Amino acid sequence: MAYAKRPGSVDRSAGFTLVELLLALFLFALVAGVIFAMFNAVASGVDKGRQSMELYRVGRAALLRMAQEIGAALPPPEKTGTTGTTDVLAFQGKKQTAGPGVSHDRVDFLTIPYRRARVPIPSYELCRVAYYVAENAQGKSALFREEDCSGESGAQHERAIRLELTDLAVGLGLTYYDATKEHDEWPANREAQQLLPCRVRLALTLRDAQQYERSFITTVALVTRGSCVQ
Repeated sequence: MAYAKRPGSVDRSAGFTLVELLLALFLFALVAGVIFAMFNAVASGVDKGRQSMELYRVGRAALLRMAQEIGAALPPPEKTGTTGTTDVLAFQGKKQTAGPGVSHDRVDFLTIPYRRARVPIPSYELCRVAYYVAENAQGKSALFREEDCSGESGAQHERAIRLELTDLAVGLGLTYYDATKEHDEWPANREAQQLLPCRVRLALTLRDAQQYERSFITTVALVTRGSCVQ
């Protein structure tokens, strides 16, 4: 038996109460927060992966360039005339530090830059090349390559071209090997001023914006010295 509503009466079963609305909003905010957190985690992972790949690409490219040129290091040419010697800078490796456990080594050597290695080159295009880590103009640690093809003697030259390879470099450590043992610097002694090492071990450390560090290490044998196996 159906009952008719009295005129002016209110149907309390229609619509939502304030508590129900608040509960619905809370659940919606909770689900949206979870979805946003998941999306943010995925985006952060993609960004870290991209930075890691870029760090790897830059590190491998820089290490390969250094290895190619150091492996092609040449002894100083003999001076024509009565002296039989030369004052052109030979292979030199210096140990430098920028704090506990941080190496900022420097290596200077003579070579024909690899970009010109496939074309005939006059003898005067033998160049002095140096690799080292130092602060750039922005105060950041960076890997530099310095080249001087002027043929002048001395450690520094006005004509030297300085190129910043990457501002992600925080360390560069070099170890030099002769036929018997390893050395932190080269020449190993004063009697070996004009000699080249047999091999050089390169350890380049890079750090990205997320403070993630990665080291790239290789050992290169100098072509003109071979493996120096006695």
